[in-house]
Amino acid sequence: MQIAPYLLTLIPWILASKYSYKGFDVCNKQLDCNACISSSPSCSWCTDADEEDNRRCRDVRFDQKCDSLINPKPKSNVANISEGGNLDFNTTINEAIVQVKPQRLNAVVRNGSSIEFEVTVQPARDFPLDLYFVMDLSNSMKPTLEVLKENVVAMRKQLAVLTKDHRIGFGTFVDKTTAPFIYTTEAKLKNPCGPKGVCEPAYNFNNTVSLKESERFADYIEAAKVSASVDSPEAGMDALMQIAACHDAIGWRKHSRKVIVYLTDTGFHFAGDGKLGGQIERNDGQCWLEDSRTYSKEKIFDYPSIHQVVKKMVDNQMIPIFGVLGKVIDLYTDFKNLFPYGAVGELSSNSDNLVNLIVENYESISSTILPILKTVPEGIKVDHVANCPDGSANKDGGCDSVPILGSASFKFTVTAEQCLENPDQVVIEFTGFGQVILDISTLCQCECGSFSDKEGSSEICNGNGEFQCGVCVCDDQHSGEFCECQNADKGDVDQCRYGNTTIECNSAGHCVCGKCFCSGEIFGKYCECDVSDCKKGSNGLVCSGTGTCECEEGVGAECKCEEGWSGKDCSCTTDTSSCMFNGKICDGAGVCECGKCKCNSSNIEGKYCQKCNFCNRCDLYKNCTVCVAGTRTINPKDPDECESCNIAYNVTAYTETPDNINQDNVKICGFESDDNCQYEWHYIPGPEDQTRNLLFVNLNVDCDTSINILWVIIGVILAVVVLGIFIICLWKCITTYKDKQEYNKFVEDMNMTKFASTQSPLYECPITHVNNPIAKKM
Repeated sequence: MQIAPYLLTLIPWILASKYSYKGFDVCNKQLDCNACISSSPSCSWCTDADEEDNRRCRDVRFDQKCDSLINPKPKSNVANISEGGNLDFNTTINEAIVQVKPQRLNAVVRNGSSIEFEVTVQPARDFPLDLYFVMDLSNSMKPTLEVLKENVVAMRKQLAVLTKDHRIGFGTFVDKTTAPFIYTTEAKLKNPCGPKGVCEPAYNFNNTVSLKESERFADYIEAAKVSASVDSPEAGMDALMQIAACHDAIGWRKHSRKVIVYLTDTGFHFAGDGKLGGQIERNDGQCWLEDSRTYSKEKIFDYPSIHQVVKKMVDNQMIPIFGVLGKVIDLYTDFKNLFPYGAVGELSSNSDNLVNLIVENYESISSTILPILKTVPEGIKVDHVANCPDGSANKDGGCDSVPILGSASFKFTVTAEQCLENPDQVVIEFTGFGQVILDISTLCQCECGSFSDKEGSSEICNGNGEFQCGVCVCDDQHSGEFCECQNADKGDVDQCRYGNTTIECNSAGHCVCGKCFCSGEIFGKYCECDVSDCKKGSNGLVCSGTGTCECEEGVGAECKCEEGWSGKDCSCTTDTSSCMFNGKICDGAGVCECGKCKCNSSNIEGKYCQKCNFCNRCDLYKNCTVCVAGTRTINPKDPDECESCNIAYNVTAYTETPDNINQDNVKICGFESDDNCQYEWHYIPGPEDQTRNLLFVNLNVDCDTSINILWVIIGVILAVVVLGIFIICLWKCITTYKDKQEYNKFVEDMNMTKFASTQSPLYECPITHVNNPIAKKM
């Protein structure tokens, strides 16, 4: 029977037709079976025919009132051995030694759910090794070349200890053979070293010894000669790209640990530099070795980018070891960090540590196991925890120093964050060890639409449709929740219009048989209310689960709280019993809001506002202290008031100081009565799990009948002050009297003084008389 497409769209509105929703959650929002099981792992679809609540999608953790639930479970299993799924360690498949177990798994996951599986990796003995040397043969690298020539035999012996199945290749590079990268004069083209010596003409990259020619490695190395270029950076990126791209020419085996040893004393050119020499075309990342030896497109293609080289090497599971001089070690350390695996070693000035550098770094790499997510479909999340032989557990990490025939296990968690359109694969690669393939699909389709689940011309659907997944799918002549209406007779459309409007169901639903069937979370007689307008509580439920989202004409959707609850989201309890302390709401220092105390001051804290850091609450307990420790000199307070003290506070009377009051939070109080009696008490703000403060009253009341020392001190001070003033005044009078006598004597002496007019005996006349003896003769 052909079903009208537009009738199928009525199903969601029919299922959503309800005027009030309580505790609306992610399951309740789903309006068909596929959307239901795709929304959350806890959502299931009820197919009961007599289901009263049209929200058939429900959370099975809280609502299991259904006889027929569609609730598929995620599952995973290891693939059969015939599918390459669970071969034992150290067995061989397609010329590869099994080091990873299992090799293939199958999984079916619901959206939002996870499956877990464990992978074990065990390094095999004598695992195949393809070791390719690529060396900068500019003139400055001559010492390194000589060391390599001298130590070929020793190096092969040490490699044989690590694995007997190894092959060695050798390639060299200089730079692009165009200006400005090399000298272009005729003499320099023949001998770029010039007066410094004789060397080979410059070239870009040359595959000198392929891995297939490993037995001739020593002969080719012995014949190698250095060359030279103009600038310092060389064509290392060109060389690495061709080594990674040319599988057959280089001789890489499919199932081997592929290691590239890169030797240089300088940096490298990368994408963009080639334009200086006219190489403007972007590097295509393909193999261009002429006769499997020489890079033939070096004058056409630009240098590859760093990203291109890294991606090509990682895709082909190639591991770099950089042996460089100290001046460029930082550059190559940063370069190595772009690879999941790799190592950098510093060559000595004469490169005599070359062999040890290669062997030690290879040992480190071959014992390091790190999973790499090579292929992960969109919407699938993969996490893992590495459990290493040393007992450590590394989240999203790997294991170091795993010995031969030792093992490391990896626990993977695969989560589906969305539905996959088609089955897909997750490929997890352990570089140098193998890989795991997870064939994954998602459970996002209900099977209740299959032929066996259909009930043709069902009585439930009034004989006008098929009953599928618990709902009616009407034929093309009928509509309605139970296919009770003919399409030609839609009933009174005016019943679906609010007020004087001409819009049916507020444009948020369809009018069927004179009744609005709203879409999504829209509800109400005329689809005028939206569940999202009702506030959600902190638990994520609409109206906090303590109220209902109701629709009122002219108002809209709002929460109607149950008795004992208030607030816009019905999350606030009106019960104040949880705020009582010392018989008072919030200890009298705050107000009770939503079942919790809100203190009146920032200085007051505690669950019941019973703790005050900077205030003195001693007076609060003064009367109770007098009641407990009252003496004959002070009459106790009213007996009823004293009895209430034991109710309000946890009172302890003592004559010897108890140990539990020697705490940091103990407050010490005291006062003196009118007849000089000293009272002392301590109080401790009540713990959060109690509703009364602790009051400790000292029964040793000290009533002092002696003279008040304060007044004695004041009297002495006043006497000293008065005596001091008297002495100062007396001294002043005496000194004034004596000064006056001295002055009078001085005046009397002045009056009696008479001055004489005789010449001073000490006076001598200043005039000198001189007679000229010659004057008489004349």
